[in-house]
Amino acid sequence: MSPTYRPAAIKSVEAYPTVSGSTGGGRDENGNPYFFPNVSVSIGYWFDNEGVPSSNWDTFFTAELWINGKLAEKKQDLAGGGQQTYTFFAHKFPAPGTYAVEVRGKNTQPLTVTIKNPPVEEKRAVQ
Repeated sequence: MSPTYRPAAIKSVEAYPTVSGSTGGGRDENGNPYFFPNVSVSIGYWFDNEGVPSSNWDTFFTAELWINGKLAEKKQDLAGGGQQTYTFFAHKFPAPGTYAVEVRGKNTQPLTVTIKNPPVEEKRAVQ
């Protein structure tokens, strides 16, 4: 049987450091996450399996990562167990700023990602 490809029905999207325990960012005074430039950020998303069982190795769900209106990456995934599957894109944002991120499939789920420079540590004189 030939593989089939269908756009994923994106349920939700989130951003978090790709490496667990990473110091690649933090939270601002309002509790909103931010990340540092050139640190891998995972743009995670859930998609609906649409009744396709995890034993089906012929049906792929496709999704695209768009950043500031430009296509950054494409991927395809098999259905996982259960009604939804979780997967992610890993992306490095090159400079500080606010980025409009979208994961597109059958539908589009938007997310704003904030990139800030790391804090500068003051050097202390040796006594």
